[in-house]
Amino acid sequence: MEIVTRIILIGIGPHSKRIYLPALANLKQKFRVEISLAVDVRSKAKKVRHHFEKQGYNIKTLFIEPFSEKLPDDIRSALSQYVIENKINAVIIATEPSVHHAYAEWALDLKLHILMDKPISTRENAVSEVEQANGILLDYVQLLQLYEKLQQEKSTIFSINVQRRYHPGFRYVMERIKEVSVATNCPVTAIQSSHSDGQWRLPSEIVSQDYHSYNKGHGKMSHSGYHIFDIVSQLYHIPGILTKQPDCMEVISSLIQPEGFIMQMNEQDYQNYFNTDYETVKLYDDAELTNLYKNYGEIDATVLVKMLREQKNIANITINLQHNTFSRRSWVVPDSDLYKGNGRVKHEYHNMQQGPFQNIQIHSYQAKDKHQQNSREDYEVGGNSHFDIYIFRNIGMLGGANPLEVITMKDLSVQHNLDDSKLLTEQAKTAVVEEFLNFIQGNLEKEDLKSNIDSHLDGVKMMSAAYLSHIHQKAGRNPIVKI
Repeated sequence: MEIVTRIILIGIGPHSKRIYLPALANLKQKFRVEISLAVDVRSKAKKVRHHFEKQGYNIKTLFIEPFSEKLPDDIRSALSQYVIENKINAVIIATEPSVHHAYAEWALDLKLHILMDKPISTRENAVSEVEQANGILLDYVQLLQLYEKLQQEKSTIFSINVQRRYHPGFRYVMERIKEVSVATNCPVTAIQSSHSDGQWRLPSEIVSQDYHSYNKGHGKMSHSGYHIFDIVSQLYHIPGILTKQPDCMEVISSLIQPEGFIMQMNEQDYQNYFNTDYETVKLYDDAELTNLYKNYGEIDATVLVKMLREQKNIANITINLQHNTFSRRSWVVPDSDLYKGNGRVKHEYHNMQQGPFQNIQIHSYQAKDKHQQNSREDYEVGGNSHFDIYIFRNIGMLGGANPLEVITMKDLSVQHNLDDSKLLTEQAKTAVVEEFLNFIQGNLEKEDLKSNIDSHLDGVKMMSAAYLSHIHQKAGRNPIVKI
C-alpha cells in the first residue's frame, strides 16, 4: 500500500518558495504527498500568507517567535502534538542554519524522515569563539549518533540538500575519476576549487540584513561555502582506495571580514559610484561600521586542506569561497528577492589532478542575474546553466584516441532528459526531494542515497576547522588545525 507522506515544512524563505513548494506541488503527480503545516517566524507571517495566496497554496501555517540554539519547550510541545494528531512522518528544515540542529534533534526524537538544507549546522560567533567553531563538528556528531541509534529501531532518511551530488555533470566527473582509479590504483592527488557568489552587499546592509548574514558571526563558509566543502570531499574520496585513504587532515584558512571589505571600497568610493543616491541608504559612516563589524562573519575565505596518511602529506586541496566577486548589481536599494534577484552571479571552477594519468576541470560561469527564463543557449559560457567539463588523459598509458575531451551540459542534457527551460541547479534540487519521497515510499535502499547524513563528516570537519584556524591566527596561535 502506498504511504502518504505528510510533511511539516519549517522555514518559508527564498529557498522554500523557489524549490520545495513548487517541487512538492509538481511531485504530487508521482507521489501521495502533502505539506500539512508550514512554520515560520511571526515577523514573516504577512509575506508567507501573501505568497501562499498568490501561488494558490492551501497550507495550514504556524508562526512562532524566533529563538537561538535550543528549541523552546512551548514550540517543541506544539509541534510534537501536531505530529501525533496529524500522523506526520516527514519534515523539511529550511530555516536559518543556526537552528538546524535544534529542529533536527526534535525530528529525530519523533522518528521522522528529515530533509534539511545545508549546512548541517553553524553557530553564532563561529568566526570568533573556539567553543562555537568546535560546536559545528560537535553538532554533527551528536545528530549522527542520534540518527544511528534511531536506525536500530526504524529505518529513516536524513538527507542534506547539497545538489551537486545529484548534478549530472558532477556525477559524470565522479565516474571518470573512478574509471582511472580502477585502471591505475591512483587516487586524486590535488584539487583546486573556487566558488564565487557575485553578491555585492552595501556596507550598511551588512549590518541590517539577516539573510545569508554576516552579523551573527558567520558568513560565506556557512552559506554556499558548505556546498564546496562537501563536493570537494566527495570528489577526493571517490576512488575509494583503502590503502591510500588519509587518516588525518590539516586545515589553515585566511578570511576577509567586513572590516577589510570597507577598506577595499570606502565611503568616498560609494559616493562616487552612486552619487547622492548613496546618502539615501547610508546608515553609518566607515568609522561607525568599523566598530559595528567587530567579529562579523567572513565575506571571502581561502582554505588549504592537507590530506595526511601516516603523518605524510598525500594531497593538497585549496578552496576559494567568495561573496565579493563580479556582480550584476548596479542599484542602491536592494531587491526584495535576495536569493536570486539582487544581481547575484555565480562563477564556479574545479580542477582535479589524478597523478600523471588524468586532469579534469569543471568550468561554470554565469553572466546573467535573471534566472527565470532558460533555454538551450543557457548551456553556453555566461548562460544560467553553463557547465563545461575538460578531461585530459594520458592516452599512452590509458589508451584512447584523444588526450583532451570536452563535454558540455548541452551534451549531457539529452542523455539525462533535462528540461532546458529550467535552471540546472534547481532541477538537481528537485531530484533531492524526489529521492527523499522515493525512500519514504520504499523504492530506494539506504545504500542508494546520495546525501544521507552519515556521508558528511569530512565536509563538516573542513568547515569547523576553517573557523578554528582563523580564531587561532587572530589570537597569535598556530593557525594549522589538525583533525
